[in-house]
Amino acid sequence: MRYLLPSILLLSIHPFVWSQDASNKQIHWEQFRGPQGNGHVNAPNLPDSWNEETNVVWKTKVHDRGWSSPVIWDEQIWMTTATNDGHKMYAVCLDKTTGKILHDIHLFDVESPQRITVDNSYATPTSVIDDKQVYVHFGTYGTACIDRISGDIVWTRRDLNCDHEAGAGPASSPMLLGDLFIVNVDGRDVQYVIAINKHSGKTVWKTERSADFSEVPVHKRKAYSMPSLIEHNGKQQLISNGAMGCYGYHPTTGKELWRIKHHGFSNAPRPVAGHGLV
Repeated sequence: MRYLLPSILLLSIHPFVWSQDASNKQIHWEQFRGPQGNGHVNAPNLPDSWNEETNVVWKTKVHDRGWSSPVIWDEQIWMTTATNDGHKMYAVCLDKTTGKILHDIHLFDVESPQRITVDNSYATPTSVIDDKQVYVHFGTYGTACIDRISGDIVWTRRDLNCDHEAGAGPASSPMLLGDLFIVNVDGRDVQYVIAINKHSGKTVWKTERSADFSEVPVHKRKAYSMPSLIEHNGKQQLISNGAMGCYGYHPTTGKELWRIKHHGFSNAPRPVAGHGLV
């Protein structure tokens, strides 16, 4: 039977909590919504309730505020956080078994962060992780690759800029595909998808959204979604939902394969696929 992993939902809040049953399993939860990108994992006997005395092994306070979900590789749990005023941004790593903080890395200083609502944070996009590195993203404010063992910063980017809209803030999470770090950048001013070499931090491809936004009000040009990978007729496609359209791209070149027009904006859910449908 397939289960939604409830401990991940609990892990995504501060203070930080890890459940007993899940802590004994070597689960790689490497991206937003887990290994398959749909929030499901094959794992029996998971707890479905918690309190201070039941199914909690440790609890660790993490400073400041972040709505990002944790990502997990082996014995490490990584997450992001930022000051409430958005001037400082961090990546934090905890030991999965003990809850001890292993790394607390100050990544970015932001001189003039855009105002956000109390319903969001400046550390909302979820990171991605692999066996060597963790990749964190704060929207327009910065993107970084960190050696997950040493905590050394491998590369940073501060040029994936867009107008997140005052009161809204960053939310789009990245994904990994082979050597590519891929993320949607859908602001009020610019709209594109970009793939970055995960080792060097250099741009591999960048594809502008093909929708005509010339007569679209600026507040309807923004989106918050994360791309997904599907296979159709033996070929992979990158599915990316933006404002006013959903797109299919060639994942290694960024070439647009198709686009379906819609009238939505501020889209947040990640596309999912099944039974021949997206």
